[in-house]
Amino acid sequence: MTLHNNHLFQSTHMRGQMKGVLLAATLALFLLSGVAWAFAEEPLHVRDPYTGQPGDDSVLSMTVPATSDLSSAAALDWGEIVTDTTPYAIYRDDFVYAPSFLTTDMRYTDRESYENHALTIYRGYDGHSFLTDQPVVFFVHGGGWVDGYRDWYEFVAESFTGVKGWVTVVIDYRLTSDQVFLADAYCLDRATCDQPDSVAHRTKAAWYPDNIEDVAAALQWVVAHVGEHGGDPDKIVSFGHSAGAHLVSLLATHDDYAAAPRPRIRGVVSMSGAYDLNTVSRFFWFPLITQTFEDGFGDTDLLAQASPVTYLAPGLSLPPFYLLYCQLEAPSLTDQALTFSADLTNLGFDHDLSYLEGYSHLDEMTAIADIDATPTSLIVGWIEELLAHRVYLPLLF
Repeated sequence: MTLHNNHLFQSTHMRGQMKGVLLAATLALFLLSGVAWAFAEEPLHVRDPYTGQPGDDSVLSMTVPATSDLSSAAALDWGEIVTDTTPYAIYRDDFVYAPSFLTTDMRYTDRESYENHALTIYRGYDGHSFLTDQPVVFFVHGGGWVDGYRDWYEFVAESFTGVKGWVTVVIDYRLTSDQVFLADAYCLDRATCDQPDSVAHRTKAAWYPDNIEDVAAALQWVVAHVGEHGGDPDKIVSFGHSAGAHLVSLLATHDDYAAAPRPRIRGVVSMSGAYDLNTVSRFFWFPLITQTFEDGFGDTDLLAQASPVTYLAPGLSLPPFYLLYCQLEAPSLTDQALTFSADLTNLGFDHDLSYLEGYSHLDEMTAIADIDATPTSLIVGWIEELLAHRVYLPLLF
């Protein structure tokens, strides 16, 4: 696949309430794959993801054609409309994919007793009916395993669903931040959780492997139910960015998921992931690793168990991988991509690798809102080629 030159895409757009999703520290800023977008009953506009202020609309290259009158949308019996300014109108609906798990995040006022085991499905409407039997993009967000929520990533559906007509699934999973707590009697809300009597009794919400177990459970739910919501369960491609890339790669390689759900994954798009946690920069990754793994870098065995590279072996059945990394990458992730690609090559596994010149760790993610941006066009092209020609036949024992 040929990689074309591109310009830095530093902003994105999507109808929705303005949402700032950058972490407070520069460290976490590199790893957080968040954006800002605008909600209004007006045409789509560019917003700067750092400030939320209007940007230069000229960076948008997508022409949105007029759509059919959706005045009958109120009579539709699925979800709620997100936007009708894309070629296919985008509708969304929320579902719980596993037993309820409520948490309170002390960093945000709108994440009190919040349901972590939930996902959002986005599907297209052509003005007459909802699309059916569509490919499914199963998206797992980044944020260093410690931050990020599915509603911050509604923009992902703009290209995949609004332009291509595919089903997009965006999930939540348990975050390992030391500021996220089980929403029990001590932490039902931020005020209660911050009381002196509560501080001694509140419970950290998650450690590894809670996150990967949630991703697996969400995918299993999608396999079982996406056919009811416009998707083809035999055409599921998992896509992750940063920490999400690590998780989708781990799901596709870990021995625990060889029987299910790995065989249902047609392909893996891994953008700026970590594949060997024992070799990432300790200086940069220390705050994230120590919040995610109980003994931090000290437990090399557990870090190996959480590393996709650990499970690569001759004869293993893996779905095809598409690895992407960028020019202004977070520390260690360039080496991680190149080394993992070499390992896949040496063992004969089907994969592709692309370098995103001019993009940063954040920009490559926000670019997914634009169907014509290089990261999006490469990913869409890879998925189309994958579903049209490649056949993944997992070994059954």
